[in-house]
Amino acid sequence: MLRIGTSEYFASLERFQTHLPAGKDAELLILKGHLLVERLLEKYVSQNVAHSAELQQAGFRFAQKLAIVAALHTQTESAWLWSSLRTFNRLRNELAHQIEGSKYNALLEQFVVQVEASPELPQLEPPSDVTARLHRAIFAVHEAMSLRVNL
Repeated sequence: MLRIGTSEYFASLERFQTHLPAGKDAELLILKGHLLVERLLEKYVSQNVAHSAELQQAGFRFAQKLAIVAALHTQTESAWLWSSLRTFNRLRNELAHQIEGSKYNALLEQFVVQVEASPELPQLEPPSDVTARLHRAIFAVHEAMSLRVNL
């Protein structure tokens, strides 16, 4: 699919590159990547709900915003994205709420593998470094959400 980038798309991409430069530590990538994806979920809701300000005042968490977006979205081929973002959210929660989370490594691997199996990710050889794989996975879900938000 040929995509012509808008100024809003390039601004979003620049935000991603500024806040998630390659080579950063995995925990920082997860926390900041989660925030960037959450902004795209909010943008999707604001584009697809008549009175989105009502929802903003409700103070929904990431999982609730994701559920709303998944319910509003009509393309069935997006199921991989919603599943990957649910795993990403669980990974972020494990990191944010546990000092030494026992599920962290398993969730990290699950998220990366889910995204690498995506039909939208180019089937390239994944990087050998786990942090580089994580960065690529977060970039892939960010890009996938950007397409759905129509930036």
